[in-house]
Amino acid sequence: MNGKVESALESYANLLEDNPVKVLTVALIAAFLLASGASMVQTEEMSQEDILPDSIPVMAAYDRIGAEFSSSSGTRYTVLAETSPSSANSTEVRDLRDPEALRFFQSVSNDLSMVDEIQTVSSPSDLFKDIPSGISDSRELFQQLGSQRWGQYITEDYSAGKIEINTYELSNGEKTEVANMIRQTVRVHDKPAGLEITYTGQPYIDQAFQNQTQQTMQITGIVAVLGVIAVVIILFRSIFYGMTSLLTLIFGIATGFGIFGYLGLNMSPATSGALTMGIGVAIDFGIQPIARYIEERESFEIEKSMEETIKGVITPMTVGLVAANIGFLSLNVGRVTFLSDLGTLLTLTTTMAYISAFTVIPPALVIWDRYFTFGTENFTLSKLKSKINAKGETQE
Repeated sequence: MNGKVESALESYANLLEDNPVKVLTVALIAAFLLASGASMVQTEEMSQEDILPDSIPVMAAYDRIGAEFSSSSGTRYTVLAETSPSSANSTEVRDLRDPEALRFFQSVSNDLSMVDEIQTVSSPSDLFKDIPSGISDSRELFQQLGSQRWGQYITEDYSAGKIEINTYELSNGEKTEVANMIRQTVRVHDKPAGLEITYTGQPYIDQAFQNQTQQTMQITGIVAVLGVIAVVIILFRSIFYGMTSLLTLIFGIATGFGIFGYLGLNMSPATSGALTMGIGVAIDFGIQPIARYIEERESFEIEKSMEETIKGVITPMTVGLVAANIGFLSLNVGRVTFLSDLGTLLTLTTTMAYISAFTVIPPALVIWDRYFTFGTENFTLSKLKSKINAKGETQE
């Protein structure tokens, strides 16, 4: 190791040993300021335009057409109504030719057609100028119309029907607003007993995918953290050392996400796995300095142990950081946009975990060793004497 580098590391180790509380306080304040940027990160829905960059000719042409020419391509929403009576002898709707069901379709369709963003609304009620007054009249009219006409609205067994809503071309935010508005409009109408309502269409599928992604991210994150906690506690046979090793994970991910937010970047379902992947990399930076410090404390005092620890782990950890970041940053070389964001996020979390391994963990170890561990000095001196005596006996 270069003499100047070694001298700098020794000076830093002395700083940690002399002022552990100050160093830890500064590190915590800096981490808090960086981590606050995580509040700016949002999880956005993903569309096909987000997958490829605008420099691809296909996407450039798509954007040009959207900007220069009027487009009739909108979004389709579907409200599905199905008969689901709860008991055999009830008066619930069992046949969508029932005038009560048709009036429900009509009232919902009329309200939706008044919305500016909606272009067309079609439902079973469109088959009639006036809704039949009774079920027998309705059945007769259906027979006169023929299945070719009513089959596009109601199934052959009359158990399911749909309302189709087509909108003008909308932004992602407007699509979500319209989806929520359709739900609300259906709910405010008195739904006939025996009908079940479900919603489908790309915006609803996107919402479901986003919700499932967030839930999955939370579950996998919790499972990963609990698994790591169990492993490190068993490894060190100490709750303190095990939990301290998690500091690189916590600070690395928190500050990495914060910087990600300050850069104006957002999460997507495709990048949500970065949390679990980051945990696996970040925890290694917490294990190495603690394991080395425990080993050095068997032979040296706190100051010398910290010095040897930093000098001992700096090279392998730096090599590991560089190697990991080369892999992550290589995702930016490709032209798939969401992979580039994933690589950026993993690079940030890994780098911040590395930094926290030298700014948060060392002062925490010194504070614990100096103020909360009793008998360590006597233990170390006795180990030294034993080694000296053993060495003398061997020479004799």
